[in-house]
Amino acid sequence: MRKISLFVLFVLLGSIKVAAQQPDTIKENTAIRKLIKNYEVAWNRHDPNGLAANYTNDATWVNWFGAYYKGRDDIEFHYQVVHNTYFKATHYYTRAVEDINYASSNLAIAHVRTALDGDERFPGQTFEFRRMIVLIRRDGVWKILAGQNSKLEKGIR
Repeated sequence: MRKISLFVLFVLLGSIKVAAQQPDTIKENTAIRKLIKNYEVAWNRHDPNGLAANYTNDATWVNWFGAYYKGRDDIEFHYQVVHNTYFKATHYYTRAVEDINYASSNLAIAHVRTALDGDERFPGQTFEFRRMIVLIRRDGVWKILAGQNSKLEKGIR
């Protein structure tokens, strides 16, 4: 009986430690959703600095054409170029945050459905995207560490 009691005690103590390491998903989901909204607002202001502020200094990003950007400065420069040219009249909006999954209390992966219209290279077209973003919490603040944007073909849900 003593062995069973010790086993139960160890299991309970182990579960307390695991529970303590789990993120407060309501609080953290709210913070991540706020970051996603901040990104949308910065895009629609055509604010490269505001867009880049959502990324870590060491972030990486792959756009829908497959171009790769490394570091917040590179990402910001890219936004400066495109928002002064073919994206200057675009409207970007978040359709849905499809999921947020936590790899640890400070690391999350989210899938976000978005849409974009006003790209002067494609007049009159609206594009649908699925963004996969890896988020990291450093010093209590969530930022994008890495991500990729995929254009959805017609019929993809």
